[in-house]
Amino acid sequence: YACNAALALAAAAVLGVAPETRQPHESGRPWWTDLAVPPQSRRRFLLAVLPVAPWVFGAAGSAYAVLPALMTDRAGGIPIAFSALMCVVALGVGFAVQQAGRALGADGPRGVAIALLLLIAGMGAAAWAAAVLTVPAALVAAAVLGAGYGMALLAGLQEIQRLAGPDDLAGMTALFYSLSYLGFGVPAVLAFAFASGQSYPVMFGAGAVVATGCLVVSLLGGRRS
Repeated sequence: YACNAALALAAAAVLGVAPETRQPHESGRPWWTDLAVPPQSRRRFLLAVLPVAPWVFGAAGSAYAVLPALMTDRAGGIPIAFSALMCVVALGVGFAVQQAGRALGADGPRGVAIALLLLIAGMGAAAWAAAVLTVPAALVAAAVLGAGYGMALLAGLQEIQRLAGPDDLAGMTALFYSLSYLGFGVPAVLAFAFASGQSYPVMFGAGAVVATGCLVVSLLGGRRS
């Protein structure tokens, strides 16, 4: 928390002297209308961006919250350290994928499709890891889920940049992040389903099916937009 606070204060100091590129003006509209998707971009947003947004942190949360909890008794007596390792693997791979995004095609229309393919693989790997409960399987699943998280975040934001004009970029970016934060509820939903009698391998397998459906919707939306 101290590191985050220090970085935030440093960023605030830099922003305080940065030149303003957009002059304030009264639009006569309520502030919340800035969050609306422009009509010409609405179809593409609903069919290509919305299907990938909740998976951003849904994948990350599965990697560094759900899987470490399942591995508590298999982590060699150091579950907290293992949980930290899973977090480092998932976020580290996600960061690396973001840096290599252009080479992987994430800056074009294929980005969302690549992200969802990685997410399908990640859900499948998570189902396997939840079934076998071994350290190597958990680490592999964390890496694949991390790749899906990184690509989904990058592709989603770049899609927003293509869809939004100067007056809509901030609002649409905020909307995308708000939708992506829904993924943080995935661990709670899985825990509730587990308490109702569902197994984690089955739930992760169902996640792969849902991600496949999202891929189909995204591909169809991309062709018709």
